[in-house]
Amino acid sequence: MYREIYIDMVFVTNFLMDLVLLRLTGMSLGIRAVWYRSLLGAFIGSLSSCLILFIPIDNRYPAVFLLHVLTAAAMAGIGCRIKSKSMLARATIMLYILAFLCGGFWDVISAGKDMSLGSFLLFTGASYSSFAICVRGYKKWAERGETICRVLLRTQGRTADIMGFYDTGNLLTDPLTNRPVSIVEEQALTALLPAQALTGLRDMKETMGEYDDPLWESLHPHFIVFSSVGGQGGTLPAVMLEEMCIYRGEQIIYVYHPVVAVSETSFHSKGKYQIILNGKIM
Repeated sequence: MYREIYIDMVFVTNFLMDLVLLRLTGMSLGIRAVWYRSLLGAFIGSLSSCLILFIPIDNRYPAVFLLHVLTAAAMAGIGCRIKSKSMLARATIMLYILAFLCGGFWDVISAGKDMSLGSFLLFTGASYSSFAICVRGYKKWAERGETICRVLLRTQGRTADIMGFYDTGNLLTDPLTNRPVSIVEEQALTALLPAQALTGLRDMKETMGEYDDPLWESLHPHFIVFSSVGGQGGTLPAVMLEEMCIYRGEQIIYVYHPVVAVSETSFHSKGKYQIILNGKIM
């Protein structure tokens, strides 16, 4: 008993399936892989599937298992541009999980019948779209509850590593730059700004920000007018930093030239967070 196998069809079908799996794996792990790396990883996977057909039947299963594992790791490492061993292990496992789920999905929609190339392309696109919508929907749903996140503030070669609170109710906007304004505790800036700059922030109302200092001028100091829920309002000194990096779950958000208003009072009694992030940033 024998079965005819067309090697070109094996290559094309496996290439498309591996491409879908790699894109879904990167999406699930929050890895932004470029398309040409996904194409290269899929090429390696489909080439390996063709090589498996030439393994002798007598020694097939141990060799096939080993080749499958090595191929999956190579596909994940190259297709998703992974360097760390822990992330490579996670990506390889995720690749197998998605292959199992997609395989079941393909069996259901094909009803166990042989498909033409056109039907295969249609079902492949449908499976990718369906799983992509599910993955993105789940990630957005999970990120809704992550209100506390790590925040890095950078300016003039200095960095402040603090915790932030993502507040959808904070929609404060800087009228000068039309940028969203986050509010940071003054104490959180001690590692970021020199003592003279912090003194300038405290004395801005009296001095109107008039300091003959290049560093001070680079911060673009000005006032922000605000109002709270209870009708209370006032002004806060504000500066423009070079960069703000927000780590929220698997998501990393870079904000260049962010505007932060500086508050003398602490936000949380236990110091759980030191900056209130603007709801428009994310």
